[in-house]
Amino acid sequence: MDAKILLPVRPHIKKYLEVQFGKQLAVSSRGYIPHLLRLMLEKHEKMDPSKVRPSQRMIDDKNFVGYPIYVGSSLRKTKGSFISEKNILAFNEDVDDHLKEEMFRFIHAHPGKIDSVVDYNIIRFRDFYDISEDELSFDALKRWYYRNRQRIDERKHAPEPFIPQLILTF
Repeated sequence: MDAKILLPVRPHIKKYLEVQFGKQLAVSSRGYIPHLLRLMLEKHEKMDPSKVRPSQRMIDDKNFVGYPIYVGSSLRKTKGSFISEKNILAFNEDVDDHLKEEMFRFIHAHPGKIDSVVDYNIIRFRDFYDISEDELSFDALKRWYYRNRQRIDERKHAPEPFIPQLILTF
């Protein structure tokens, strides 16, 4: 029997998932986010009644909102249909990082960008996903963008190439 789970996610992550996957996400091994959810699935512990629906406590429609995911019957039999609170928080962090990396690519490599002004492109990115200032602030995104750009620039200017100390031959 298949399962439908209401996954607690942050409001801006729900909007991102709705644009990317629609109103419901099917857990599978295809794609980064569905596969990440697949890896987080666990079987229920039959002796612990607190693990029946622990994630529902997190949904308060302010910090976390529910996003429906679908787990097929064969996947439910092999992996289970439970996601721990620790894994839910890790999922939210991973998807948040994924969203910010996509924003970085949107600003740098977006083929339809009108100009190269970072501020306007951050606003366009937020408008594309309909993310409000309360959900994800402009200042936080801008700071993250400049920190990430600095990290990438530092990696480009590596002082010396890698020279192996040992070489294995066959």
